[in-house]
Amino acid sequence: MRFKFAFQITLVFFLFLNCKEKQADVETIPSYIPLNASQKRVVDLANLFSNVESDSLTYKIIGYEKRTTNQIAILTIDSLPNTTNIQKFGTEVGQKWGVGTKEKNNGLLITISNYDRKVAISTGSGTEQTISDYDCKVIIDNIMIPEFKTRNYYDGVTKALDSLIMLWD
Repeated sequence: MRFKFAFQITLVFFLFLNCKEKQADVETIPSYIPLNASQKRVVDLANLFSNVESDSLTYKIIGYEKRTTNQIAILTIDSLPNTTNIQKFGTEVGQKWGVGTKEKNNGLLITISNYDRKVAISTGSGTEQTISDYDCKVIIDNIMIPEFKTRNYYDGVTKALDSLIMLWD
């Protein structure tokens, strides 16, 4: 009987420690990084896309991922946290969300901040071997921004995806 009671106390103690450890993991994610527990490919917090447009982008991304294992995600937000660089923000989000495989580090995240009027394409180290920062800047400046100026966010993003996929292949 005494052994059973000691075992129960020990079990409760270890469960408590385990719960505390998991809670600490959640606290390590900065509060300004949006959660994506369901691993969506398109997280449109700024409501820049219709449901049909969001589904179309998701379909394109998943089709490419199945063909190549390269992973792409899109995040739209209303505004960036104060004094935050969009490129750094995008890189942090991509890492926290786990965009790209660990072995290949082949992820890419397109981040759009509506209020700040900023865009970034953040690439994993495996991706930058094929798609350079210069390539990303050209795509943003020549494809995305002209479409965004006329509020054609979907057209800008889908054309950018087409260009990125062409470069990546």
